[in-house]
Amino acid sequence: MLTYAIIALVLVATSLFLLNFRRESNWRKNNNDTFSFVISLISTFTGLFIALAVNTFLDNIDKKNNLIKLLNTTNLAIENCQMKTKGMYLNTSNAGLNLTETLKKTPVELPKLYPQLATNSLVNDYFTPNAFQAYIVCIDNMETFVKNLSNTEQNNNGTKIEILNRYLKYLEFAKSINNLEVERLGGNITEEQETTSLKKIVDQFTTSK
Repeated sequence: MLTYAIIALVLVATSLFLLNFRRESNWRKNNNDTFSFVISLISTFTGLFIALAVNTFLDNIDKKNNLIKLLNTTNLAIENCQMKTKGMYLNTSNAGLNLTETLKKTPVELPKLYPQLATNSLVNDYFTPNAFQAYIVCIDNMETFVKNLSNTEQNNNGTKIEILNRYLKYLEFAKSINNLEVERLGGNITEEQETTSLKKIVDQFTTSK
């Protein structure tokens, strides 16, 4: 978009220069048709690049809005996963029921949509590097937790509960990253503010592990 806008400005400046340069010269008078054709051609290209700049700008807005919708939907999936983890697994264990059997019947799953963010073109185009790096940390660890919980015979009840609690923390961390991206994409915070907030969340998260 910026490239198109710059080209359009250069063409406008060129048109103004040609229109005002040696207006009363004999060359201008003798080659008026050629001069008019050149100005018309420049005007056509100016309109083209202005249209491209506007379309690119509107397309970026549309894509960012679509990413915001995706992140909000993903957050709903994360919240659903949090409720399931607390209700189906931790509350089951607190009630004295066999957690191993529960995990066998209904294995822990990653929140829907969240694992696919890594390959989503909107995420790759519009996520900040710091947010994407934090996302990779989250998904890698959550996949490890789910894998460890699937090996139910190898873990005692206390170990499973510890893994589930850590899994919950990473789910909350994932939602925080998404929320920051939504705020930035919506224009409510700058990238610098997002980076600062993300660092605080990461620091708080790592010290409380």
